[in-house]
Amino acid sequence: MADAAHRYGHLAWAVADGIGDDYEAADAAAMATQVAPYAALTGGAAHGISRARTTLQDHYQGCPRGQEGDCVMVTAVPMAERVGGGWDFAWVGDCRAYVVQSGALHQVTEDHTEGQKMRGWKDPYWATIAAGYDHKVTRSVLRHEPIDSVRLPGPVDVVMLCTDGVSKALSQADISRILTTDIHPRHMTRALIDATRSRSKGTDNIAVTVIAPRTP
Repeated sequence: MADAAHRYGHLAWAVADGIGDDYEAADAAAMATQVAPYAALTGGAAHGISRARTTLQDHYQGCPRGQEGDCVMVTAVPMAERVGGGWDFAWVGDCRAYVVQSGALHQVTEDHTEGQKMRGWKDPYWATIAAGYDHKVTRSVLRHEPIDSVRLPGPVDVVMLCTDGVSKALSQADISRILTTDIHPRHMTRALIDATRSRSKGTDNIAVTVIAPRTP
């Protein structure tokens, strides 16, 4: 299990996916998610990933090349009402964030993968083979690469953070159906896990967190 999720109270969240299925990948994801939520709370979602990056780089300093652990990650933190509310998201790699606003599902993040890069070229040839490169991430926590972030204004009904084990197994319609159902976030999470397992037949790890800000 190389995926990990962690939160700092009910104030900040992180989900990470270790690159690979060995101990170092799992350890990197666990370390990153332990550090990121508190840092995101105090400095913003991108700062959470930046602090996780520093932690991994310090931990693997002097490690032989190719033996370091690494991961991809998404972080989320609600913004204060005094600045208009909403949510702050940041990510590297293919972990995703989704939100439900006014009953509609929206994908907040855009994957940092070779496949997504090919789709951006707007060429029919590359678009047809892009899916075969979706597993190759172009950014990660350990490497010195840009951290993308988005601040989403306004009321948000539901937030979901997940690894690609979920997003590759479930369609947008599958996710929408679960996240727009009037049930507790805990039950949404269980429904997402069950649906993912039924479609992927256990071929990938899963980490998913669902947050409903107005749920007690």
